[in-house]
Parts: sequence; C-alpha cells; structure tokens
Amino acid sequence: MRLTSWWSYCLACSVLLLIPLVGLIYVQLNQAGEMAYNLVTDLDRQIPFVKGFVVPYLSWYGFLLVGFLYLAYKDRRNYYRTLIEFVIGLLICYGIYAIYQTTVPRPELTGTDPLLQLVAWVYRSDQPFNCFPSTHVLTSYLMMRAYLRTTRVETRYKIIVTAMSLLIIVSTQFVKQHVLLDIVGAVLVAEGVVYAMDRVRKGWLTESRIKFKVRTQQSNLEGGLRQ
Repeated sequence: MRLTSWWSYCLACSVLLLIPLVGLIYVQLNQAGEMAYNLVTDLDRQIPFVKGFVVPYLSWYGFLLVGFLYLAYKDRRNYYRTLIEFVIGLLICYGIYAIYQTTVPRPELTGTDPLLQLVAWVYRSDQPFNCFPSTHVLTSYLMMRAYLRTTRVETRYKIIVTAMSLLIIVSTQFVKQHVLLDIVGAVLVAEGVVYAMDRVRKGWLTESRIKFKVRTQQSNLEGGLRQ
C-alpha cells in the first residue's frame, strides 16, 4: 500500500471513533429506571444456560473491529455506509431504551472455573437493563449484511463473517443476556435502517442522473445555437 493510500486508510479508520463516542449514551442509560419490562417467553425458558457461549459473546468486540478494518481496506464506500448504519441503528436502540426499558433475569452462577468467571465479569460489567433491541445482535447483523452485499470481498470471508455473526447472535441467548424478542427487535431495526439507506442512495442516484441529463441537454442546445 502506497503512503498516500495508507494515510487515506488510517483517516477512514479513525472515523470508527464515532461508535464509542455514541456508546457514551449507553453508559448513561445502563442503570435501573422507574420500571423495567420483562419480555421472557416460555420459549426463552426452554433455552439452557451454556457458559461456553461467553467466548463468542465476548469475541463481538474484536469481530466488529476486524470486520470494519478489513471492509475499509477492501470496499471503502460500503465501509462508510455500514458505519452510518451502525450509528443510526445504535441511536434508535438508545432512544428505545430511554422510553421502554427491559430487563432479563440472569441465572445464579455457582463455580469458579474460567468460563463462569468470564460470565460473571460480563454480568458485573453490563447491568441487566436496556436489552430490547439487542445492540449485540444489531451490530453483528449489520456487519453480516455489509459483507454479503459487497462484491469486493472473497466468498470465504463472507462465509466466516456470516458464521461469526450468527454465532454471536445465538450466544446472546445461551449466556442469558437477551431474550428472543431482543433478537427480533434488533433485526427489525437493522432492516429498517438498511432499507432507509437504500432509499436515500437510490434517491441521490436518480437526482444525479436527472441533473446530468439536464446539463447534457443544455450543453447540446448551446452547442447547436453556436453552430
């Protein structure tokens, strides 16, 4: 990679700081409010707690970072679009948290093995509030969508990203950080944001084509008058 290209890449990656900046809103919301709703269903009660899923659950942080860095290298336009989708999606989730707080009951942990200690750390770090929609699911799903729509990434990487995204989404259930409705809500938000971005993009392209056509016609007319 040439120096100018490397500098451009670094500048593009620096925009990722928007995500932790927006995340500061979550820090303020991550506490008990006046009322927290419980969205647990009978189907959720059938899902067992599996401590091993804390590994893919925590891999979410590195997964998103690597996913963005590689996307910025391979498909810059798609990278920026995905970043905008992330920010908008997170803001929508935070808005929902502010007016409709939910909670998820957690299992009592007994034991001292490393995996249980990791789960305990997750529980201590993240209060059991603001679960619907799940930002873990939202961002993993958007990353998967970003890789599936690009034509500049090899199929094997698309498969890896898709598999990791789905594994992280499933892990939210087995570590009892979220319920099934949290997944449904996150996917709906993600699809809504993607749809809105598609409409805006198509609107811009249509407007650009119209302006280009008008300018071309004007140029042809002026050329004809000069002749």
